[in-house]
Amino acid sequence: MKRALALTFAALLFGVAGLAQISGSWSGKLDLLPTPSLVYTELVLTYTVAGFDLTAEVYADPDPSSVKFKIDGALGPAEVSGVMGFDPTVPAYAYTDLSATLDFAGVGLTGKVFHGVYDYGVDYFESTYALTWSDLCPDQTIGNTLMLYTFKASIDPVSLQVRFLDCCDGIEFFDFTLDLSDISLCCGIAYDFTLYFTKDGFEYVLFTVDPLVELCCGFAVGVEVEFGVNYKSVTPKFSWGGIEGCVTVWGDVQKKTEEVGIDGWTWWGYKVYCELAECNYIEFVHAFDPANVNPYVGYIFETLTVDEVEVQENEYVKLGFCGPACCGGTWSVDVTIIFAADADVDLFFGVTRLLVSATVPLMDSLSLTVDYGYSIEDGTSLGIGWSFSF
Repeated sequence: MKRALALTFAALLFGVAGLAQISGSWSGKLDLLPTPSLVYTELVLTYTVAGFDLTAEVYADPDPSSVKFKIDGALGPAEVSGVMGFDPTVPAYAYTDLSATLDFAGVGLTGKVFHGVYDYGVDYFESTYALTWSDLCPDQTIGNTLMLYTFKASIDPVSLQVRFLDCCDGIEFFDFTLDLSDISLCCGIAYDFTLYFTKDGFEYVLFTVDPLVELCCGFAVGVEVEFGVNYKSVTPKFSWGGIEGCVTVWGDVQKKTEEVGIDGWTWWGYKVYCELAECNYIEFVHAFDPANVNPYVGYIFETLTVDEVEVQENEYVKLGFCGPACCGGTWSVDVTIIFAADADVDLFFGVTRLLVSATVPLMDSLSLTVDYGYSIEDGTSLGIGWSFSF
């Protein structure tokens, strides 16, 4: 099966290369300090022919770690896409993921086929499908395969999905999902409905009303009611969207442990952002809870070790500048000063790191990036990056 998929994909990708229009990009980064080394490089080549984009991607960090071939285009009324991945460290074929979508009489139809080899395709499968390979196909060894077939039909507000699984021992039914979304209840309140069952039978019915009541300042209250084979649960949902604008506040509500209700709220942190001119700005962030704030700020806060003492960063100031470049385009400079405001060691104004990043376009298709950094833990770093498109 995998040989047939590979041959089909290769034929589509390379069979008409001579007639295609070629485009692509090459990007990468080199560390100059403290030790010269290649951080990563990525080469992307795209052939466009007959309405299809056929793409090859190679990524190395610094050794080749990922090779992918992609296809995107229209085949009659259907939109077709696919990706085939290889593990160049072995080397070995890892997975193929194909999908086709079309609208027929107002109904959206989608078909997907995944084929993967254990364990080269496990990471892609689990991150894409939110399923655990070993749960679906236990006791597999290197070289065993998994195939998942997905068929979906949707027309507002109804969506149906059925999936079939093959773990090298024949295709069998896997699961079925029926979703109804945004069904009007009354008084402006809407609910979602989900029915789910697997090859083992009925699993659950879930009713969700969220929000049920919207309070002030972004606070909302919802409820989930779930009926399973031998259980029933009612789960209140309390949420707070935070405050956004020139001042952004992150946090969440605290639920009572012994009873239904709100015990208070937790402030994770806040951001103050002021735009001085177009793409010239100043930004200040303080985190009371760096772990929860990190996803909102690009995971910038780190835990450093100074004199055998752990130092948790929780604050930064960022300045941004830009202007027209001499060769066209726009140059930009970002300066970030990171602090550990509550450190138990002596630091110069609490500063732990300084980061400077400058990007300059040398021509329309080529830009250069210089990254300078200083850390109280690792000292000075200097890197140079590039992005070239053609």
